[in-house]
Amino acid sequence: MRKLKFLLLALVIMTTVLPGCSRYAGSSAASEAVGAELLEPVKLKFSMWGNDAQKMMYEDLITEFKKTHSNIDIEIVVIPFADYQQKLSIMLASRTAPDVGWLADRMIPQLIESGQLADISPSVMNDNDYNLSDINPSTLSLFRRDDRLYGIPFSTPPVMMYYNMSLFRDKGLKTPTELYKEGKWTYEQFIHAAKAIAEPDSGVYGVKLVRDWNNWSDALLPLIWSHGADLFTKDGNAFALNSAEGREALQLYSDLMFKDGVHPQPGDEIGFESGNIGMYSDRYSYMSKARAITEFEWDIAPMPEGVTGRGTSLGYAGYSVFDTENSLEAVEFLKYITNPTSMGVTSQYFVPSRKSVLDSDVFMNSASQPSAESIQLAVLDQMSEARIAPGHRNWQEIDVKIQTLLDHIYTQSSSVEKVLKQMETEVNANMK
Repeated sequence: MRKLKFLLLALVIMTTVLPGCSRYAGSSAASEAVGAELLEPVKLKFSMWGNDAQKMMYEDLITEFKKTHSNIDIEIVVIPFADYQQKLSIMLASRTAPDVGWLADRMIPQLIESGQLADISPSVMNDNDYNLSDINPSTLSLFRRDDRLYGIPFSTPPVMMYYNMSLFRDKGLKTPTELYKEGKWTYEQFIHAAKAIAEPDSGVYGVKLVRDWNNWSDALLPLIWSHGADLFTKDGNAFALNSAEGREALQLYSDLMFKDGVHPQPGDEIGFESGNIGMYSDRYSYMSKARAITEFEWDIAPMPEGVTGRGTSLGYAGYSVFDTENSLEAVEFLKYITNPTSMGVTSQYFVPSRKSVLDSDVFMNSASQPSAESIQLAVLDQMSEARIAPGHRNWQEIDVKIQTLLDHIYTQSSSVEKVLKQMETEVNANMK
């Protein structure tokens, strides 16, 4: 049956490249009839780590997809980001992996090298209607190997600072946006504002840099880079954070929690949406929660500037097709959710990789808040200088090792200096 299905799919796909013929995507009654009457039912699994609002968005996209692919059912599998790579590895090993799913930047090299992703280049490169050239070329580099392509990015956001405008006004402070426009938005001003806003006895904190206590890199990389430090050496073969600059950055992070008391301590799940956080660093995807806030005014701004710039990290997430028996159908779904119309829909939460969507009113004016000016300042203007987090073929082990050693700072059982020395020893052992 699978052989018949592959032959039928091949016949339909051939019509997409022959002059005057119909496309499989459902542009004619003939192609829809083939999909509805001749192809056997298929059930795909689509994995993600997003929130409920994002899941609902994909459910709506799936409903539209089924109008032209009625034989394909799609189940959404939500896995928390902190567990995502480990659970995905287990699923791949047990042959229960999703057919298509989200991948973060640091997951991609390992999965490509292990041969667990499908090459989608024949489908997307030979489809003129898909218009692969509309995808920013620089965003495809992580997924490319020679002439092969293993995924399409859907989110390339710089980290930014969400801030509670109401708390800033109550304390008579200039906002991060105002300071940025004056060229004065620095870590010195950031710390000053955090201390002025914080009332820890009342559960009010000046800043929170952490979305998930098990995701240290999103919280710390902008701080590390802005202070002139780096995680790895330039050749990517050794740990580099055990330096004077690295110690300064990590000490600042520790002091915000334990010395100054302006940052929630480990395990505290208080969120920006509570109204009790002055500043919160996160990516554009947090908009799904921020836009639901009605109790206070908020806005976004770039990260503060350190001795070597803002250290803005560029988030990166893409869709890949895993090497399963349903990879043909999975590629069709991937193409659908990355076409211009679908990416216009997902741009309400994700900074799109398609140039036509990024430059459009669909993205800039997707909601009443934040304003187009704020998006320009905090998102678009920061992307050219932002950096993608470093990766390594053993990233999963390195990530766990660093997180485990950070617990010594979180429990105040060791000094920053000692923790960095231990990190250097143990992480270097995983980089060989």
